[in-house]
Amino acid sequence: MPDYSEPLFSLTVSACGNNNFCPVAAGEETEFLSWYRVRKRGELSVTIKYFNSIYSTGCGVREQKGPAFTITGAYLGYAKKPSRSPETEVPLFFGGEPTTLVTDGYESDPADINIPEEAWLSVRLKVRSGSDCALLTTDESASSGYKNGLRTLNVLRPNFIGCRGEFKETLLFFGDSITQGTRTATDKYESWSHRVGLAMPENMSVINLGMGWSRAYDAAADGLFMKLARRGTIVTICFGVNDIKSGGRTGAEVIGDLSRIISLLRESNPAVKIILFTVPPFNMEPSGEEQRQIVNREILSGAFAADVFDFGSVLEGEPGRVRPEYMSDPDDAHPNGLAGEAAARALLESGLI
Repeated sequence: MPDYSEPLFSLTVSACGNNNFCPVAAGEETEFLSWYRVRKRGELSVTIKYFNSIYSTGCGVREQKGPAFTITGAYLGYAKKPSRSPETEVPLFFGGEPTTLVTDGYESDPADINIPEEAWLSVRLKVRSGSDCALLTTDESASSGYKNGLRTLNVLRPNFIGCRGEFKETLLFFGDSITQGTRTATDKYESWSHRVGLAMPENMSVINLGMGWSRAYDAAADGLFMKLARRGTIVTICFGVNDIKSGGRTGAEVIGDLSRIISLLRESNPAVKIILFTVPPFNMEPSGEEQRQIVNREILSGAFAADVFDFGSVLEGEPGRVRPEYMSDPDDAHPNGLAGEAAARALLESGLI
């Protein structure tokens, strides 16, 4: 298992938790290419990491281990813009070897690469499995991805891309698809988390631990999801939609989960700064909306040992409904880029970060 606590600067604001599956055929080599807007350029020493486990309920069972596979080749590269082929690449190694068997996960050796100004970073992975299986992948709309040269949102991505360098703080976004940036335009980096992350100074690392379908109760279970969140010295928490809407949990249960999350973070680092978001509207049925309001009343009352950002009020138009102009689609309540701009501006102007 790669080291999740190593103090590396996070190069990206993309959220790349494992929340999907990609079928591969036994013995066939599959190539995945993923692209990222990065926060540092120039001469960098870069490491990529992957945890072969499901972080949170949604696509599968929490802590479910993914199948073993072999990396037959791995490369870092860059280009002026995302495409099917990077302009320049350097190889990645694992314990000095160009290939590695992945069971619990992988961590590459540091690789030196000089990324020009305005260039995008790429990671290309060639993989093979000894059996028909489904690899744990990331369904992530904000960054381009390719499988065997064809565009797709479902890509085997590193869960973390970091570099050596000095930094004072780590801002970590902990949440679900609304934190991940799901349904925002590809390569535009227009969700609230992307905009806030890109606005941070270079002496602050930014990790986006938002993941589609994730739930507060899985974060509160103190598994891999929470272990990764402990890297933050400033942590935003935005859970609740999936707990209520698809998980059928009550407001009281969500309140208990949020309290547990905050307690676990403080156990690890008593000095951590926590910013608790109100649960955003998601056009729920009346029963679900009632539970959302129960949670938000508790958050706004100051009952939690955390600062509060009223995220819900930024997105809400009619009671319980996302403002139509903020919806990614007339039938999809995920916030779009306009909503991301409004929420990022509100959070940055709040003085909480």
